[in-house]
Amino acid sequence: MIAGCIEKMRRDACGGCERRDVCADLFPKAFGRMFGARPERPAGERASPLLSFLTEMARAVEESARERRPPPPPSRFRAEVERRIEAVLESGDVGIARIAGELGYSRQTLYRRLKSEGVTYEQLLDRVRRRIALRLIGEERLSVKEAAYRLGFSDPAAFSRAFKRWTGSSPGGMRTRH
Repeated sequence: MIAGCIEKMRRDACGGCERRDVCADLFPKAFGRMFGARPERPAGERASPLLSFLTEMARAVEESARERRPPPPPSRFRAEVERRIEAVLESGDVGIARIAGELGYSRQTLYRRLKSEGVTYEQLLDRVRRRIALRLIGEERLSVKEAAYRLGFSDPAAFSRAFKRWTGSSPGGMRTRH
């Protein structure tokens, strides 16, 4: 929003904007130049470095805010897929084909349904494993080997790498902090 407003101000395109009155209150000097007696900028002169810097900063802040939005709550379908994944984790066979079969879908149909919700099967599997890993290591205080087995990892080292990717800490480091 802010970056867009600055860009509109730079292009003198605020005339029809719904936030025009708010901007006029916040930036009276800039607005006075835009819609009052504004000195003309010589042809070829660039925008001020400060305005360019503020535009870039505003874009970065808006992008960061978009990335930090919490994900939407899972749909009933997605929650059911997560429940099925959790139920078969210990078996080690957590492939999309198995879960799709249990739900009565083809692998491709399950893939498409999840994609329409903005998530992949691998992301769901990763989220389920992360959630359970935090519980197993933090609350139940299981060994790394036992937690890896319960989460369907073939190797405790693979589990440790995944845990570090999820939390930024090793399972042992997490246990000592809690």
